[in-house]
Amino acid sequence: MDDHSTATLHEVDLVLEPRLHAPDAPPRVLGRVSLGSPVVRQLTAASATSDPDWREFLEAEAEHSTYLMLSLFCAFRAAPGSDSIVDAAVGVHLKAPDAPADRQPIAWSIDPKRRSHAVPRTGRISLTAKLTIIESTIEYAPDGSGEELFVVGMGEHDSDPEWRFRAVSGAPLIGDEELTIVVKAPAGTPARADVTVAATVKHRRLGLLPYRADLPPVVRTVDLPAM
Repeated sequence: MDDHSTATLHEVDLVLEPRLHAPDAPPRVLGRVSLGSPVVRQLTAASATSDPDWREFLEAEAEHSTYLMLSLFCAFRAAPGSDSIVDAAVGVHLKAPDAPADRQPIAWSIDPKRRSHAVPRTGRISLTAKLTIIESTIEYAPDGSGEELFVVGMGEHDSDPEWRFRAVSGAPLIGDEELTIVVKAPAGTPARADVTVAATVKHRRLGLLPYRADLPPVVRTVDLPAM
């Protein structure tokens, strides 16, 4: 899989949700969230030369389904003296406009599903024979604190997967994360992934206010090629 270190990062503005506009609230929060250019990789039987079970699965599915790996890189940054992001969400809506409702793309597998703390990855992700994402990452929480989830992924086998991030005790919402989806799409039909990002900012005078990200087109909509 492509390393996110080579991806182009796009700094995105957080725009205050107008329906809950508060007097004197900053309409935009800058420099706190970045997204990398999405990377799409086709998963084909021809490329599964070292795994006969994986190749057999893809060959059996090829007549009616296409499998692709979609990777998104997101980064949350601190700004000294500024208000803090307390939670955020990254959503992906998978859609094939020319396919019927029962043939829409779905997130066959997602990563991460949960992470208890913002720890560095200890290994690269890999796939099982049925394209389930596995990852050798150690999750932990500080001694005596119990489990505090930093990120939760949901929506596997659905068209609207998403990840929710939150600050935890002793660990603000700062750091980098790679989000990965194995997409199952109808064979021969173009599809796309629409990306959304939202966040809650805690202002010292105004309290908690919701924001959405103003995403550039290269990040907002990702074409998923037909096969």
